[in-house]
Amino acid sequence: MSNASIAQELAKIRNKWESINTYKWDMAIWVCDYHDIEILDKFMDIEASPIGVFEDIFFRFQSVYSDDFFEQHLWEEFLSWFNTSDDKKYDLIYAYKKDGYLPESYDVNRALPPTFKSVVGELKRLKDLLPFKEENFILYFAPGMHGAGFEAWLSNQLSGSLPNDFRLAAIDVDVKRNLSKLQKHKTARVVELRANLDMANAMRNEMDKDSDSVKPHSPSTKFQKQVRKVMDATIDDDINIKKEAKVLIELGYQLKKLTTKATSHLICAIAFFNIKNKELAFENANKAIDLAEPEIEKSDEAYPIWRSALMIKASLYLVDKKTRPEAISCYEKLVSETAKHGDVFYTMEGYRMLALVNFQSKNMEAAWEHVIFSLQAGTNLPLEVKRASTYLFSASLAKQICDSSYKYRSMDTMLNKQFETEIGTDWDTLLQGTEYLNLKYVNRRKPLKV
Repeated sequence: MSNASIAQELAKIRNKWESINTYKWDMAIWVCDYHDIEILDKFMDIEASPIGVFEDIFFRFQSVYSDDFFEQHLWEEFLSWFNTSDDKKYDLIYAYKKDGYLPESYDVNRALPPTFKSVVGELKRLKDLLPFKEENFILYFAPGMHGAGFEAWLSNQLSGSLPNDFRLAAIDVDVKRNLSKLQKHKTARVVELRANLDMANAMRNEMDKDSDSVKPHSPSTKFQKQVRKVMDATIDDDINIKKEAKVLIELGYQLKKLTTKATSHLICAIAFFNIKNKELAFENANKAIDLAEPEIEKSDEAYPIWRSALMIKASLYLVDKKTRPEAISCYEKLVSETAKHGDVFYTMEGYRMLALVNFQSKNMEAAWEHVIFSLQAGTNLPLEVKRASTYLFSASLAKQICDSSYKYRSMDTMLNKQFETEIGTDWDTLLQGTEYLNLKYVNRRKPLKV
């Protein structure tokens, strides 16, 4: 069995980057499997923070290439870095000025055209003021559902007039290459990096290490390991998932706890859902609900199990259009209980799904009502959670309902003001990243009448 660890995998990534750190190149592309994206992105994120190990200065751009306004989104994202903070400990420009790295009079020129050229120009001006003469500026475009034109856009930037001390970086998935032509760029030096990672075993070993460090042969440790074995069976055809699920349930009942009994059925429901075995997924979801529901008011541990099982059951109903009413019933039950528990996030999620299901069914009044409830619940979340959670999908769906219904078209301006207050002036840039998830349901040429 592999002895991979997360630390070793991160070391591989750093060593691979070190291999290109000593010579000149214009763009670096990480080529990886899907399950390696997260750690590669985390490595680049770390390098863009004060704890990065390389001398070059990394900048992370999260705007998603999807339309003709990409450069405008990049410019707005760039400007957001310079927004002043009431709490000076979070104000980077203030810190640079205080430490003498920048003159007190320095400010970004917000009057420039909203283009990538302006971004580079302002970064170059900043670099020339800072004491970073030997270091390069690495402009990293975080992974996302970039449109088909992203490769051509990058190629154009490489053909343009990037400063000599500026470099670009991105991640490309091996099984579905989107940036493969860049390596053959006529003028730019483009390098591809492959780290040969083993993240699946690294994660498994990390979890086993946590379990074994307590009591490696205890029933609870065996139960935890069996949970992972069942989930492994969803992606490994050599593992008999029905057999391993049976073992998990037996271990859960042997521990004679409500939580382990209900959890064993919940994990099996998730596993069978993942391999599209609808019958066994339903069976185990219902058993988890039956065990947990009577204990919701008595046990804090029962509620999250019940909530997860109910959401799986609702998802199973959504597979068939004929059972959408049953799915709606599940989500209505969910939001009723989450509200009692003050569970803001899942209240938001329940109403979001009610809105989406009703939107799919062209029930626009119910869709609008529920998406507003979802957004209202989401206002109770911290700003950083809203900006990185499914609050953005609720916001995007609300915009789509306005676009798709004459009745709610006039509410669009109100939404814009609310999003600016709730998630920031770059709200439209943030919502760009949600569009690809909504294409199947919400892209319609003609508005629907209600």
